Amino acid sequence: MASMKHVHLFRRYLSIVFTLFQRLISCFFDFPILIKIADSFLSLYFLVFCDLRPVTVDLDDGETTVHFWISGHRRISRQNLVMLHGYGGNSKWQFVHQVSDLSKTFNLFIPDLVFFGKSYSKNIDRSVEIQARSVVGGLKKLGCVEGGGGISIYSISYGGFVAYRMAEIWPAMVEKLVIVSSGVGFTQQQKTAELKKHGGDCSKILVPKTPMDLRLLIKISMNTGLTFVDWVPDFVLSQFISVMYEKNRQELLELAKNLLEREEEPELPVISQKTLIVWGDKDKVFPLEHAYRLQRHLQSSRLEIIKETGHAVNIEAPTTLNNFITSFVLSA
Repeated sequence: MASMKHVHLFRRYLSIVFTLFQRLISCFFDFPILIKIADSFLSLYFLVFCDLRPVTVDLDDGETTVHFWISGHRRISRQNLVMLHGYGGNSKWQFVHQVSDLSKTFNLFIPDLVFFGKSYSKNIDRSVEIQARSVVGGLKKLGCVEGGGGISIYSISYGGFVAYRMAEIWPAMVEKLVIVSSGVGFTQQQKTAELKKHGGDCSKILVPKTPMDLRLLIKISMNTGLTFVDWVPDFVLSQFISVMYEKNRQELLELAKNLLEREEEPELPVISQKTLIVWGDKDKVFPLEHAYRLQRHLQSSRLEIIKETGHAVNIEAPTTLNNFITSFVLSA
């Protein structure tokens, strides 16, 4: 009898252990613990190695909160550089390959655009202009634009639309502009045509929902280093999607729809700022011919083309891009 009792107890304990193990494995795969850990390490990297500090700013509209990473020790001898990201995660993930070098040269101001990362708004406006006004409102709160000027903007992809609008509305504030791989000036027909080339709509391409969608986005965005994506397990990609897109999925879809479906002005306004245009010659999102068209449109512009590079120049050629940005912004 005693032996049978011990057997039953052993089976019970074994069942409990097995159940706990199952739940642990389930949490590991279902809860985005891997991406959460990676995101925390990125924050630590920004803090320790790049001397950047997280700051959250509530704007005067009473509806909008903008999250920034800013230089912890700003120097009056350094120029202020605002970095505007595109779709594909928050500012940390997009600029991780660049901030270390740029933080040694500039006072950095890196916002999460509204509905990305930790930035949010109750405003129902989904236009590029509301993004521009939110960034400027945050910069003013942080004292970045005191004296009426003194900032340069480096922008990529979706961030380029925002930066161009900032330069147009606040010409005295924005001194120089860097536009990388951005479809500024694209007509609605051109935007639609480019998306159709990849066999998907904006929801699947810009705001992925499944690992297959995310793989498509990466393959469209990059020219090199694509093979690793096929080896990444689906559960890891699902965790990335959960952290980056699920919280504000509907708002991100609405932003994309506004960008892709709104009618552009008959003629793209010509901004007065000196502008550096940087493009990858293998860009599949906004083809290289658009870079030439944008350069012809802006008389005070120069174009730099990076060979064997796709849309994600910030990931595929960060050192080359940093060199272009630094020499352009610091030039007399």
